[in-house]
Amino acid sequence: MDVVKAYSGRSFFWILFFMALLGVMIDGLLYMGLDFIMIRLSGLPPGDAGLSEVTALLEMVRQYYMPATAGLLLIVTLLLWLCSRLSLVKLMKKYSAAQPPEKAGDTPKKTPAADRRARQQHEQRLFLHLLSSLQREGRLIDFFTEELDEYDDEDIGAAVRDIHEKCKKAMDKYLKTEAIVEKEEDEDITVEPGFDPNAIKLTGNVTGEPPFKGVVRHRGWKAGKIDMPALSGDRDPAIIAPAEVEIL
Repeated sequence: MDVVKAYSGRSFFWILFFMALLGVMIDGLLYMGLDFIMIRLSGLPPGDAGLSEVTALLEMVRQYYMPATAGLLLIVTLLLWLCSRLSLVKLMKKYSAAQPPEKAGDTPKKTPAADRRARQQHEQRLFLHLLSSLQREGRLIDFFTEELDEYDDEDIGAAVRDIHEKCKKAMDKYLKTEAIVEKEEDEDITVEPGFDPNAIKLTGNVTGEPPFKGVVRHRGWKAGKIDMPALSGDRDPAIIAPAEVEIL
């Protein structure tokens, strides 16, 4: 009902404004008419009986008619305002009744900005979920946060081999990767017109228009298959790996 309140306040102001303007015009014209009559009657003899009666009548009009006009216009203003407000309420009820009621399971329509934020949050959750899987299977984050200066190269190599094997197993399980270009690295390649700049990054002496002739420096990767487990809504997606506490 906020719309009704806003409309009621504005409509009352404008109705009162125009009714007050109408009252000023009517009373102004009446006042000028009375002054004109008094000027015309001023030429009659002072003791004339008709002059006394007309003067008393005109004075009574001045004292009572103008206040009565103002009161009447105020009453009309209130009636017009009430009628307009009731009409708006009935119209809104009729419009609401014409709209199909929302079901309990219906979700409100999202705005484009809300859709974009929801998509970004979903992508972030997928990324953290994959990182959580790599941590769970191969302790990848533990390896990245470890101070390697304290270990010999032989120890690091053995640890990397184990981490590589476990993380590769997790990647093959959840995410199948494919090379963007079929040629091997250091092989010649021709980049044809209409290539996707998001898939192929050009470096070196890039001038003119395609086709470009160059050498493959990296084949690139793309996701051929994504088979991530369903995201749970019960846990905080920012938790990559829970802390482990052994109770003694």
